[in-house]
Amino acid sequence: MERPNIPAGTHPIEQGHYLLPTKEVLRLMKSISKIVNNRLPGMIVYGKPRLGKTSAVKFAMENLSLMVGAPLPILIANTNWYKVPSEEKFYYDLLQDFRFPFPSKRKPAEMRRQIVNLMLEKAEKSKMRRIVLVMDEAHRLTEFHFNWLMDIYNELDREKISMTVISIGQEELLSRRTFFLEQKKSQIIGRFMTHEHHFMGLRSLDDIRFVLKCYDVPETSSYPKDSDWSYTKYFFPIGYEEGNRLEQEAAHLYQLFVEIRKEHGVSTDFEIPMEYFAFTVETALKMYGAHGDSCRWLTVSQWRECIKLTGYIESEVYMALVHKGAN
Repeated sequence: MERPNIPAGTHPIEQGHYLLPTKEVLRLMKSISKIVNNRLPGMIVYGKPRLGKTSAVKFAMENLSLMVGAPLPILIANTNWYKVPSEEKFYYDLLQDFRFPFPSKRKPAEMRRQIVNLMLEKAEKSKMRRIVLVMDEAHRLTEFHFNWLMDIYNELDREKISMTVISIGQEELLSRRTFFLEQKKSQIIGRFMTHEHHFMGLRSLDDIRFVLKCYDVPETSSYPKDSDWSYTKYFFPIGYEEGNRLEQEAAHLYQLFVEIRKEHGVSTDFEIPMEYFAFTVETALKMYGAHGDSCRWLTVSQWRECIKLTGYIESEVYMALVHKGAN
């Protein structure tokens, strides 16, 4: 068994650049495909910070064409915060995120036209006359922003192009929708906020087991790509050869999270943000695997140390204090 010769620091685990099809990701993909297949104009995806919403949507977008059965143009933009929002800043930021070759500052109407033309070109090339726009950090979107998006939507609609807007953000997105309901802004809700997806973290032993298995099998994690060297096998080749798998550690990890939460007085519902869970696994593989201490396999005390190093418990305590202060 000859282990691949990969320079230290270049593995996806070491760089933190990888995506896994977790149960929650698959549930989100199903929601998004339903919205897109039915040619619906929009959906909000909301959840607590650090749950991995953006990464999950990115994974879903990369596989969306397979789900709908045809290539589909997708544009992703970040919602930047400004003390005073303006059309010029909003359109300029969109063009920057779309990597428009000449995002020169012009009048807002001209920049909107550039955006519409870019979307028209991409939608027409796909032959589906469809386009998907993903707005990240969408809890920052104001009524002004949604009205500017509506202008783009209407211009595309006149050209018989359908645009679907997926808005990803924190739970404030729901408050924003409630505000629009109270203000009778039905045109905004109807186009962009009628449908919703509550994105959640890991809430059960089964959720944890499912994620850990993704690290074990080359179908969901392999490097070099298309090899049989899963992430687990690469970092613990001897333990893997002896039959050890991260999936088998699920019960230990679940119990450790329960115990650590109890030790620090965290009484909120059990929900582990994917980002902290991924940090835990990455830390274990890097510290104790082939590029670290070269252990044959992981112990419970090592797992506990990895959880503590992620800063998960500090985050939970802080979030509990913020929630308590808000009430």
